[in-house]
Amino acid sequence: MKKSRNRRKRILLRLQHILTGAAVVCVAVIALLLVNALRGNEISGPGRTAGSALFASGGERFVEAGEEARIMAEQQGEKAENVGTESADSEQEKTDRENTTETGLSPEKLAAQEGVPRIRIVLDPGHGGPGTTDEQELGASYRDTYEKYLTLKIAKAAGTELSNYGNVEILYTRENDKALTLKERAAYARSVGADYLISLHLNASAEHNFFGSEVFTSAFGSYYARGKGIGDQVLAQLMGDGFVSKGVKTRLGSKGADYYGIIRESRALGIPAIIIEHGYMDQDEDWARMDTDEKLAALGRCDATGIAAYFGLKKGENQAELPEIDRKEPASSPVRPDTTEPVNVYYTLTHRDAENVRITLHAEEPESRVMYYDYSTDSGTTYSRLFLWPEGSGNDITFTLPATASQEETLVIRAYNNYELRTEAERR
Repeated sequence: MKKSRNRRKRILLRLQHILTGAAVVCVAVIALLLVNALRGNEISGPGRTAGSALFASGGERFVEAGEEARIMAEQQGEKAENVGTESADSEQEKTDRENTTETGLSPEKLAAQEGVPRIRIVLDPGHGGPGTTDEQELGASYRDTYEKYLTLKIAKAAGTELSNYGNVEILYTRENDKALTLKERAAYARSVGADYLISLHLNASAEHNFFGSEVFTSAFGSYYARGKGIGDQVLAQLMGDGFVSKGVKTRLGSKGADYYGIIRESRALGIPAIIIEHGYMDQDEDWARMDTDEKLAALGRCDATGIAAYFGLKKGENQAELPEIDRKEPASSPVRPDTTEPVNVYYTLTHRDAENVRITLHAEEPESRVMYYDYSTDSGTTYSRLFLWPEGSGNDITFTLPATASQEETLVIRAYNNYELRTEAERR
């Protein structure tokens, strides 16, 4: 209907300009006829020669004017045709712009296009519910806010960004402050035929000192493989936003099943699920990356970009076929989490002045990675904040810390892995 109206509008516009050009041509023709008539008339009586010369001179000017009018008419006709075409093109361009973005088709056009494969993703904003005391509903509670509010903002931003990609359909377990059990969330994903469930969360720790992003996935077979694939892509995006990656991890319960209910319940229904823990609400550096709505929206865009990268989706374009996803199962299943502390942890003092000591710290982690270290100068009564063990630095790092000669005797240093397990270093 809209295209038909635009076509009629273009036809009428062209007709209007063509008629205008025709009118100019008619004026030119009349001028030419008048000139010819003047040339053919004889003037009698006194002054005939002078009069003839006068009209002859005027006739020449009429001829010139008529020729100019003819040329102008042709130009006007061409201009009218061009204007009509340009106007019609402008109308079409306007229509096209309404259906496209800078990178291709608009989300509405992408969603309406039929006959293309689609990945159906359910975004699950963690927690939710009207209560004020139930931790399951509230989630983490710091900085005068609740996790449930922040995860909803992240989810909506992720969905909005994902809608710019082709071959994807986005649904939500909740779009307001609604209480849902883990079973209900998984059941909803099953009811809509979800291919994946992505549960969005923010973190906190008992000692309020950990930082970084991590993703949890099922420990079993292809569920692990698919969860790790998406998780790696999302974490890469979050690192670009300034977060530290703690990696894609698993966690098992006492009976050997997946520990986290949303992962366990989803797997029971045949749906791969992951939990994205974006960062720690109770740690200053992480909080500084999520303390405004725009920063929360940026987290959602990171999630969306990572998900799109995993599936090979393209912005503004529906593909006839999606790239093959690597679903190679792990060599052994379940993929067990690291449950042991770092090993062979020791330090040596390499330099000391009046107020500082230089330390070389050694730690090994055969099952995961060494992630942090901290220290105490009062025999463990109080500790420093956690420091990042630089990735790629191997088993040894060197650093300077403030400590007097007397504090050297009460110095305690600890190394942590990315599962938050730690070992106190011995001095050598």
